Amino acid sequence: MVFYVLIAWLPEIVMQQGISSDQSGWLLSMMQLALLPFTFIIPIVAGRMSDQRLLVSITSILLITGILGLLYGGSSLIILWIVLIGIGGGCAFGLAMMFFGLRTENAHQAAELSGMAQSFGYLLAAIGPMLFGYLHDVTNSWDSPLWLLVGAALLLFVCGQGAAKNRFVSSSN
Repeated sequence: MVFYVLIAWLPEIVMQQGISSDQSGWLLSMMQLALLPFTFIIPIVAGRMSDQRLLVSITSILLITGILGLLYGGSSLIILWIVLIGIGGGCAFGLAMMFFGLRTENAHQAAELSGMAQSFGYLLAAIGPMLFGYLHDVTNSWDSPLWLLVGAALLLFVCGQGAAKNRFVSSSN
C-alpha cells in the first residue's frame, strides 16, 4: 500500500513543498531507482538468515524516517527522504515475497499462503491511494495522509516481526 500511495501521490506532495513539477517527477524516479536493487538484494540476504526480524526493523525504520522527513524535514533534504523511502519499499517488497517460501514447507503451502496474503495485500494497495487522496481532500493537508503511511509502516513492523520469526506456517488441512 505504501508503494502504491507514493507512486500515485509523491509528486503532488513534494510540489506542495515548493518543488517544481519536473523535479517532482525526477524525485519519483529516484524513489523507484533506490527501490529496485533492494528488491533483489534483500531476498538473498534474508535467505541466508534464519530470523529476519532485524531486516523487518530496518525496513520499518527506513520507511518511517523517510515519511516523517517528508512531513517535517523540509525540502533541503528531500532527496534523502525519497531515497530512504525507496530503499525501505524495496526491502519491504523483497521480504514479503521471500516470506512465502521461507515460512512454508512445500510449494503447495507457499502457493496457498501467497494467494491469501497477496489477495489481501493488493486489496489494501488498491484502496490506499483513494483513501490517501480522500484524506487530503477532507483535511486540505498532506499531514493526516502521511501519518496514515506512518501507521502503515508501524503495522508492517508489527506484522513483519511475526512473519520474520524462524518458524513455518502451520497447514490447516
